Amino acid sequence: MSATYNNEDFLLITNDDISRQFQILSCNARAVRLLDIVTGVESERKVTELDELIVSGNAAIQKKDTQARKRLNPESRDFGSYPEKSKSQARDRLKIVMGVIEAKPKSFSAKRLEPIISKLYSEYTFETLKRKPSSRSVIRWIQRFSSSGHNIRSLLPFDEMKGNRENKVDPRIEPYVEAAIKHFKSPECPSIAKSYDELKKLVYSKNAEIVDEAKKMKPMHYSAFVKRLEKEAPKELTKARFGKEAARKLFREAKQPQEISLILQRVEVDHTKLDLFIVDEKNFLPLGRPWVTALIDYKSKSILGFHIGFEPPSYLSIASALRHAILPKSYVKERYPEVNCDWNCYGIPKSIAVDRGKDFESKAFEDACMDLFIRIHRNPGRHAWYKGSIESYFNTLNKRLLNDLKGKVFPNIGESNNYNPQKNAVISFEVFMRVFHIWVIDIYQQSKVSKGTIIPRVSWEEDLDVVTRGAINRDALDIILCEHKTRMNSEKGIVLNHIFYDNEQLYKLRALTGIRKVHIKFTRENLGFVWVQDDQNNQENVFFKVPAINQKYASGLRLHQHEVIKNFCDKMLDLELNEENLALAKIKMENLISDWVDTVNAKKVSSLQKAARYYGVGQQSDQTVVSTVTKDTIENQLISSSTATEERLKKGDENESGYEFYDGKNNLLPDELEF
Repeated sequence: MSATYNNEDFLLITNDDISRQFQILSCNARAVRLLDIVTGVESERKVTELDELIVSGNAAIQKKDTQARKRLNPESRDFGSYPEKSKSQARDRLKIVMGVIEAKPKSFSAKRLEPIISKLYSEYTFETLKRKPSSRSVIRWIQRFSSSGHNIRSLLPFDEMKGNRENKVDPRIEPYVEAAIKHFKSPECPSIAKSYDELKKLVYSKNAEIVDEAKKMKPMHYSAFVKRLEKEAPKELTKARFGKEAARKLFREAKQPQEISLILQRVEVDHTKLDLFIVDEKNFLPLGRPWVTALIDYKSKSILGFHIGFEPPSYLSIASALRHAILPKSYVKERYPEVNCDWNCYGIPKSIAVDRGKDFESKAFEDACMDLFIRIHRNPGRHAWYKGSIESYFNTLNKRLLNDLKGKVFPNIGESNNYNPQKNAVISFEVFMRVFHIWVIDIYQQSKVSKGTIIPRVSWEEDLDVVTRGAINRDALDIILCEHKTRMNSEKGIVLNHIFYDNEQLYKLRALTGIRKVHIKFTRENLGFVWVQDDQNNQENVFFKVPAINQKYASGLRLHQHEVIKNFCDKMLDLELNEENLALAKIKMENLISDWVDTVNAKKVSSLQKAARYYGVGQQSDQTVVSTVTKDTIENQLISSSTATEERLKKGDENESGYEFYDGKNNLLPDELEF
């Protein structure tokens, strides 16, 4: 949860294993006045100092409201892992809450709120609110929302406290219910009764094949079927029944975007491919042109954060850039001492403007933004000018930073004069990241932009007295930005992508609740661990970290790298996909790449770029840099505790299918590696 320093909340600061609790007496955008609970001594701390402590995990805000404290604990269950129905209820409540707050009533009395609530209920479309909420309910939502520091989790229903939730419908008829819903959504627009008849027809047809009367299925009641239809997204139903234009008109946004007058009110994000070739740090082979995902503040034109690497636009690159934008840039002085100026740009945006790319349509991105209380503004397709700030920044980046760098790509053929950027490229990723940081912090942030009307650093600092940027614990942010899955917690632990995860804490959860499905979060950057939700921990729904059993294989392993290894194991080695064989494939694959790079002069740059993506060449989550695809030989590394596996590596025995194990030097491989 992001840090919002509210009066009467508490702040727990840990230093050298000694914890001290303070009560927040007052605060503004730059300083917080604290009261030591034990000594009664008052003190004042800078907001930036406290933000750093919270990010590092040495401080945490404890809400005065105990229910909010449970929901907003740094290790608490993130918004994305709640059931879709609960999330829909929270979104509907958020529409009402934000509508009331933006209406700015003189008081929060029933008399003042009733007309506002009525107007909002008639203007918006709600998925879960079947009737207008009472003013008392709305006041309670606003109080919970405000005390939580504007966190959407405070608006979630407390469904876990309710009684019997078991499904009373025969689960065997579920496929027929889905078929009936699909029938209802057809362009012919059948009535609900007709679609219900379709459901009964399918169920009775199947029953005709069942001899035992006791085993025959019963169709769900008509009223239950109607409720199932109502759970479908209204916009999707309208689109299916009446067409895209009718859905667009019916569900169009009723309000105009608010005027942007402060930093972090609107942040724009997009991707671009650099007009520059990067070379391998060790062998100087051209790896290709990396991607940049950047976030820019609309009001100040300041760069909030970025991710640079060979990963194509995806949720992984978006999450990495968003993490970089939200967290303080304390790494800069240590890692890039040649940078002269401070880069004080960080914080959680109020809204984020995106285009219609598939990478911005992912459920993980939507849930993460909901959890961080970031509104998503989706611009129309083919309207690049709707994100003018970020487009202008990319234009400036390619023209000003890359203008005289060797390896530059010319956008127009006529400009090149037979210049070959691949042959002239000399900049490694490590060097480029140093140049890039100097350019962003010491040049771009200090220069006049937007036709000479704005200096990003000055414009940013003008608002620091009135804008709360928010700080968030690094682990809590990582959990929010992870992707969500459900997996069985079996006697062997959890299996994700053929990798096994287990530890003592997971075993204790298994012993307490039995073998059942659990909610997990994972990151594509590192399959060496997953986060598992502990829903038995006093209703706090905290996550705990569970490592992969085979750390020598999984530690630091990227999802894309793992997919390549699985493909290699299956197609080239003809082995079953299990942990032992995958570890064997990883060693052989990386030895193959090492041998292949030595003779790569005749290969295509596109193949080297795929190798760069395989090894994650680029900016890492801890702001270190991977800058080479050349790896030391790893034939002597142990991939498993299994003696049999080690013997197979040494002797090259035949596998069960009769194929030789690939040693990276025979003719079993195609002419070009498939990444």
